[in-house]
Amino acid sequence: MKSLTTILLIIIHFICLMFLSGCVSDAPFKFEGTTVPQQMDDGWQVASPEDVNINQVALDEVYKNFVSEDRFLNAISLLVVKNRKLVFEAYCRSADDRDRLGHLASVTKSITSLAFGIAKSEGFIDSLGQRLYDIMPEKFPSDVQKRSITLQHLLTMRSGLSFDNDVFSVEIFADKPSDPIKYILKKPMYAAPGERYYYRDCDPHLISYAIQRLTGKTLEQWTKERLFDPLGISDYYWVSDHKGTTAGAFGLWLKPRDMAKIGQMVLDHGQWQGVQIVDSSWVAISTQKQVETEDHTEPYIYHYGYYWWIIPRWNAISAFGSGGNYIFIIPSKEMVIVMTSMPDVDSDLFDQNLPSFEELIRPLLE
Repeated sequence: MKSLTTILLIIIHFICLMFLSGCVSDAPFKFEGTTVPQQMDDGWQVASPEDVNINQVALDEVYKNFVSEDRFLNAISLLVVKNRKLVFEAYCRSADDRDRLGHLASVTKSITSLAFGIAKSEGFIDSLGQRLYDIMPEKFPSDVQKRSITLQHLLTMRSGLSFDNDVFSVEIFADKPSDPIKYILKKPMYAAPGERYYYRDCDPHLISYAIQRLTGKTLEQWTKERLFDPLGISDYYWVSDHKGTTAGAFGLWLKPRDMAKIGQMVLDHGQWQGVQIVDSSWVAISTQKQVETEDHTEPYIYHYGYYWWIIPRWNAISAFGSGGNYIFIIPSKEMVIVMTSMPDVDSDLFDQNLPSFEELIRPLLE
């Protein structure tokens, strides 16, 4: 029997396909508007592409594909930052989307990684080899193998706990088990801890619990104080489970310009406008290859750091959320590219996976 999540996705996909095929309306669902960023009191300095030596022909090609009615069907925004300046800002559904919160999906994981790095640099975390069992022993079943799960295993999706994403949200956020941590830790093992990478939401959620236990603050509270406030990010929303623990894997809603701030801070080795927010050593190690991923073929090869994707083809780093949400960082070009999309849909069905995004922005990368 299919899970509730799967059934709902099928229904959403069916409705969307009806809409896109013209059953609802033949009117365009995207529009072409201005791409010139407005100067605002939000910490961004704006400039023209010419000011930072961006090829206008390449930028025009990217924009043409972004507003196409045939691809990136659920796209909302596309922003380009170069040399610490916002030089391109496009919204293809409503200009008001600049000031609206959007769900980042798994881009949230990369924010969780930054919050973890701050906690580590402040001494709340002993080491990456620290066992989760040592942090919350009362939550563990009498399973010696599970007690060997470390924070590093969780940061690299290698806890070994078998809890697939298609049921995770339903069982944790809808079914509301009396003790979510114990519930997760009772799941069977697909492999020994540290043995095999397997991308899931349960590992980042356990990291959220660990941060909360070690710092005495929820992941949301900790991130607000240590990351969002210094970046000038005040408008956001972050989902918690029924016990009040912040979702570590998804559920964060931000504005596109604020996503770009995070990308620029990572590009600047943890600094924002000269202020060190995240320790540079953590930014370096978390955005380096830590584990091999699966099911990728040339030229689309991806490695995984600590909740960041590494793209060797372009020497780039990316946060990636399903449906088409990206913070894409290219250090060699001093460039950050942000894309947001709606809603939370299957990335492959809507042509919004990492390879598709690479091809969209490829003229800017070459």
